[in-house]
Amino acid sequence: MMVYLGIVWCIMSIPVTIKLKKEIVELAGKMVKYGVAKSRSHAIRLMIEHGIEKVAKELEFWENLRRGVEELKRSNYRISHGGLSALLNEERSKR
Repeated sequence: MMVYLGIVWCIMSIPVTIKLKKEIVELAGKMVKYGVAKSRSHAIRLMIEHGIEKVAKELEFWENLRRGVEELKRSNYRISHGGLSALLNEERSKR
């Protein structure tokens, strides 16, 4: 539970059992040892939260790509086959 300007915020945690590489557990232990985290669970949550931003950006890219593909489908866009070789040959002949 967190208190922010007199407002009580309740953060709900859901326990999940997972298998981790030994190196990750050792890293979590070091985070506790040096006071970066209160517990190994807290350390692993911190690792996940720091990585979420990167994952969210990656997912945003794929969501935008999918929206673009859906838009192309709605507009009945068709890819013509065989034109790439001609373009490549034309560019190569210019060199």
